[in-house]
Amino acid sequence: MKRILCSLFTLVAVLIGLNWYGSSVAAIGQKDTWEYVIQTSLESGYSTAMPLPKQIRKNVQKGKWKEISYPIPPTDTFIRINENVAYAIDHQLNVYDRTANKILLPLKEENKKRLSKDMKKLHKNHYGELITWKDANQLLPRYSVFKVLDLDTGLSFEVQRRAGSYHADVQPLTHDDTKIMKKIYRGTWSWDRRAILVLSETGQFAGSMHGMPHGQGALKNGFPGHFCIHFQDSITHKSRKMDHAHSIMIKKASGEWLDHTQKLSPQEIVDATVLSIHQHDWFILSPILDDRNRILLDEHLEELEEIELIKRLSDLPKEDGSTRLTYPITVKLQVHRKSGTTNKSVTFDLYRPTIEEPWTVDLEKLLEQL
Repeated sequence: MKRILCSLFTLVAVLIGLNWYGSSVAAIGQKDTWEYVIQTSLESGYSTAMPLPKQIRKNVQKGKWKEISYPIPPTDTFIRINENVAYAIDHQLNVYDRTANKILLPLKEENKKRLSKDMKKLHKNHYGELITWKDANQLLPRYSVFKVLDLDTGLSFEVQRRAGSYHADVQPLTHDDTKIMKKIYRGTWSWDRRAILVLSETGQFAGSMHGMPHGQGALKNGFPGHFCIHFQDSITHKSRKMDHAHSIMIKKASGEWLDHTQKLSPQEIVDATVLSIHQHDWFILSPILDDRNRILLDEHLEELEEIELIKRLSDLPKEDGSTRLTYPITVKLQVHRKSGTTNKSVTFDLYRPTIEEPWTVDLEKLLEQL
């Protein structure tokens, strides 16, 4: 009987120590750890954390909350309690309860100022500085060695810049660096663009790389050639133009993508949609959708992830849509699934409520065609 009572007392003590934020449990006598965390997705291997001030924590705990009927806006900033990401903070400094789908009523003015200051610091620590190719060419001279950090996996490796007049032609420094780079690309070399941070003695810069060896290589590193890193205003060898996909990834690496989507043209929306589906990068697609289409995205993720390759085969129209509210754009796409590859004409139906508001794409109509 005594053993049973002791077991019951132990169970009660454990239950008292439970913290009901998700599955996180605080040991008896331990305090919960509250912190900001910034990352492009909750699955990202790269994140930056910072302690949450007591005044913000108190406001979150004791503030008034209101239920919302719309999805939580896309964001890269959260509040983590122990190991559980309990709240989201959008770029307008609104705080959301991720589980209850509620919004915190406006923060006290002094807390809003503190939150704004903290967000700027966190953003600067996490992302890379947006620099032009002209500056990058000087800050990262030929034969300089620097580190490349992949924003999604958090993996990093060292490279040496060997050449490049419009972007940096670089090579992994050693065999181990080549292995890490190949791991980032899931074991297969690819032309896919990835958002990266370039870490050197001269700074932390936003860039975009592809993962396909080409041309010549001089280092004994097991990498058959070199690959390219682009910065703002870099151009490709063939087109002599800035590559849309690299541009998107540079914006992602600098932390500007979520805000930049408000300014995208219909043609840029099409390319961003294709890139996102091809690379299964929903951080790219989510902010260019309105609430209705964002809900559809969540419902159809598995269907979209079955697409292993999608690319645009035809040119985009040059017509300016600045005075329009609707803009259908038809392009030829190549779509590959395990079941096979098809080439088809697909119409992207783009629309916006007013000319002051950003464009979005009708995902439901797009899914019907894919």
